[in-house]
Formats: sequence, C-alpha cells, structure tokens
Amino acid sequence: MKISPLFSRYIGIGGLVFVLNVGTFQLLILAQVYRPLATTIAYVLSVACHFILNKFFNFRNFERSIAHQLKNYVVVVIFCWLVTVLVIEVCVRRLGLAPWLAQLVAVAVNIPTGFLGNYYLTFGGGVKPLLRKLQRYFRKLY
Repeated sequence: MKISPLFSRYIGIGGLVFVLNVGTFQLLILAQVYRPLATTIAYVLSVACHFILNKFFNFRNFERSIAHQLKNYVVVVIFCWLVTVLVIEVCVRRLGLAPWLAQLVAVAVNIPTGFLGNYYLTFGGGVKPLLRKLQRYFRKLY
C-alpha cells in the first residue's frame, strides 16, 4: 500500500507536534498541574502549531480564508480533544497506565481521525461538499 505524500507529511508534522505535546504535558505533570488541565494546555499549544504547519507546509490550501479554515479546524480539534481527554482518563483510571503512556494511546487513536477531518473539512471543501459526497456514495449503495 502506497502512502500519499500528504499523509506522510501529516505524520511528520504530527511527530514534531507530538514531541511538543508530550514534552509540555510532562513538564506540567512534573509541576503538579491538574492532569486534565495539563492535557488541555499541552493540546492547545500543539494544535496551534499543527494548524500552522499543515496549512502552510502540507495541505497548502489558500482557496478559503484562514478564518473559514479555522472554524472547521476548531470542530476537528474539539472532537479530537474530547477523544484525548477520554482516552487518557480511561487509560489512567481503568487500565492503570502512566499518564505519558495514556497520552501515546490517545495520539494513536487521533491520527486517522485528525487526518481525515483536516483533509476533508479544514483544508478540503468543507462540510457541505463532504456531506454531498457521502450522500452520493450512500445512494449508490442502495
């Protein structure tokens, strides 16, 4: 299976942002910041870097305004943030994992979700064209 250059760059950018996220998270945990707050601070910092790097170096989409793309990006980010907090809390409280390991699990869960959300919603045509594509696809099935 061939990996697209977009996905490869997305993974590379994600790796860089991951180091920023985990490093920030660990520093905040060591400073005894409340775990969900530490998760959120690290996540917000990482998300800002992720948007900028993907906008200008990966997807290179300038057809829509930054404000329009940011609205869609925020939807993807909020969804992924909720998944992150949920995965970390379940992994720490239920599975007994260390917070840093739970963070790794959350990142693995969010890689495909974030890529697809950004590819289709943020830097693609947006929500309406995606919904039209899905509608056409499901009509063909039935």
